[in-house]
Amino acid sequence: MTTDELNAYLEVNPMVEWAADEQGNYYFRHNFYDKGDEKIMVEPKALDKLSPALLEKILIGGRNVEHITRITGYFSKVSGWNKGKKAELLDRQRVLVS
Repeated sequence: MTTDELNAYLEVNPMVEWAADEQGNYYFRHNFYDKGDEKIMVEPKALDKLSPALLEKILIGGRNVEHITRITGYFSKVSGWNKGKKAELLDRQRVLVS
């Protein structure tokens, strides 16, 4: 993956955070799936062999399921929501009712 491809992938996927260290290693984290300090490290030589699809597969790790939620009486797929509505979903407080 070139840096242009990486930048295009990160622009389309705002839920993916990344950082680089002094050695040139990249660290990736998917905000929706990884709560806490879980990060994936990719060395510079491995970045050349990585594709956007493979990076997505590594970050999601088999957890890519359709998220459906019920709001105001109807069900809808979260994948069709805009950025603002998805941000509201992440900010919601989850409460267990027993």
